[in-house]
Amino acid sequence: MTSLSFSDFRKNMASSFDLVDAGERVYINRGSRKMYAIIPVGDGDLTITPALEAKIEKARQEYRDGQTLHFENAAAAQKWMDEL
Repeated sequence: MTSLSFSDFRKNMASSFDLVDAGERVYINRGSRKMYAIIPVGDGDLTITPALEAKIEKARQEYRDGQTLHFENAAAAQKWMDEL
């Protein structure tokens, strides 16, 4: 894992991307409270394939049929998880 300040990232962009291409995790710190990760994105990540479209439609149908969990708020979801 490599963690860089934003200034160091700007100075070393090419080598940062080389690290990511080699499988290294690279994080960029911006200020004291913000952190970002660099991840590679392939062509398949930018399109919805027919297989993914079918999965999405199946999930939508399950939702319409009432076959999914639904919580009114985060507290209700947490309560459900605590009872497992």
